[in-house]
Amino acid sequence: MTISVVRVDDRVIHGQTMTRWTKARPVDGILVVGDNIATDTLRRKVLKAAANDLKVGIYTVAEAPTKIKKGIESKKRFFLISDSPQTFSKLADMGVEFGSVLNVGPMNTRAGAKVLGRTVAIDQADYNAFENLEKHGIDVQFQLLPDDEIKRWKTMKAKYDEMS
Repeated sequence: MTISVVRVDDRVIHGQTMTRWTKARPVDGILVVGDNIATDTLRRKVLKAAANDLKVGIYTVAEAPTKIKKGIESKKRFFLISDSPQTFSKLADMGVEFGSVLNVGPMNTRAGAKVLGRTVAIDQADYNAFENLEKHGIDVQFQLLPDDEIKRWKTMKAKYDEMS
């Protein structure tokens, strides 16, 4: 498989992605999936600029199955990234094979979200998406930086449930 990491990061491509993650898990390109991203011309330009010399493909959820399969079959290595766990939940429901681990980075505070830890705030829709991903056999791992300790969904779920 040539997907180096599958990640949720609400900023998508930024300094940590380029300086830390691409060193820990070398890549030749980045596949970005998200309807809200794919239809935002300005955001597309910003993300492509942030990726420096790496090739970036930005796709809707409908386009993603074909593009991900093509990426996996190529000899190149890719990051697969979205700004929302709901995107990966939809892909899993569509039968898209993207690996067995979902790495979750920053999901910052927003309306209706419960803060579970450093840079992790989730709402009920995120919770439902993580539950669905687990049902699909995806190991959901929360990790801001490559050297940070990994926290699993079971731990984060317990924190969320305590707050409910």
